[in-house]
Amino acid sequence: MRRFFHLPDMPSPAYPFFVNSYLEGLWLSRPSDIEPLALLKTRMNSTSAAHEQKNSRPKVGLSISIDTEEDNWVPSREGVTVSNIQELPKLADLFASLGVRATYFVTYQVVAAEDSSAVLRGLLERGDAEMGAHLHPWNTPPDCGIESRVTMLRDYPPDSQREKLERLLEEFDRSLGMRPTSFRAGRFGMGRAMIARLIQSGIGVDSSVTPLLSWESNGGPSFIGAPSRLYRLDGQGDIRIPVDSGELVEVPITVGFTRFSPSSWARIAESLASPGARSIHALGVASHLGFLRRVVLSPETHSVGDMLRVSRRFISAGAPFLHLFFHSNSLQAGLTPFVRTAGDVDHLYDSLRRYVEGLQRMADVDFYTVSEAAAALGPRRAATPDSVPIDSPKAVPGTGPGESTE
Repeated sequence: MRRFFHLPDMPSPAYPFFVNSYLEGLWLSRPSDIEPLALLKTRMNSTSAAHEQKNSRPKVGLSISIDTEEDNWVPSREGVTVSNIQELPKLADLFASLGVRATYFVTYQVVAAEDSSAVLRGLLERGDAEMGAHLHPWNTPPDCGIESRVTMLRDYPPDSQREKLERLLEEFDRSLGMRPTSFRAGRFGMGRAMIARLIQSGIGVDSSVTPLLSWESNGGPSFIGAPSRLYRLDGQGDIRIPVDSGELVEVPITVGFTRFSPSSWARIAESLASPGARSIHALGVASHLGFLRRVVLSPETHSVGDMLRVSRRFISAGAPFLHLFFHSNSLQAGLTPFVRTAGDVDHLYDSLRRYVEGLQRMADVDFYTVSEAAAALGPRRAATPDSVPIDSPKAVPGTGPGESTE
């Protein structure tokens, strides 16, 4: 993860008001954003129905996933340690007290070390968690010669992606006696060819997409335009575009804005990514003014209040699912930029508890691991009478938007 907001130096006292006006005009005065009369009537009817059922409560599913990785925040090949994994039983105790069914996306360096794999086996024995695969290509064998300079999985040659995934899955089998059914790419560096590799390997769930966010400044993909809901992929096209017949279910991390309807957020994110908006640091200024904040459901980067505000907007719009995530190395002080002191660690635990309890006050919450959410809440797969076999050359495409040639 990286910081999402950058606040510019204010050139004059009028600058914030100029940006505020710019933002208002950017998406509020566009004709396409004005609700049609029919939609307005639908909303009024829905409101009436809600009053008639005032005693009912909304229902939402929640997954909490943890990138379970080495201590080294900066991508490292030497001096790799995994001491933070010893903190996971304490985290699991908190989750058990809240009813959370967690998903741990585990890297090769963690699963291959005996001390940390013993902790993971203990978590599996509790029966309330899932172990998924988390691929850091820079320190997952075998080497292909570019690890010291390339961190995005999608930028690795196809054979290297396949070999690293196979090695990671083999280590799960050796150390934990199981093979994961879910996956997340390190640094969210997912490309469409890797989706096809996952399907080939029997992994039916991915969780590498962060809607409304772009990682292009870090050499990664843009997920602006991707759905916030669970959707299907087949490894043959843009990973932001659902494919009803796809074999794999994408379970995105929840990202939203503190204002406006979720139905408008994709347009807002697209507008904020435009050269004009970037040139005036529109999102940073809007956040500074309290006008608009983009919020990831992560206690590392956002307050409980903002996470609950975004969650409420999703729930009010009828969203059936929310997905919070963070990193295991934030459970030990000084390993990540988000948690520098023992007090910060305590605050992280407190934020997790307060978020879950706050969510339960606004809705009936069902807890799922990521794979459970895909099975219970993911879209049903459409029939594919003329689908292309996964081992067909067509199933491993070449260059796509933001993806290197493969």
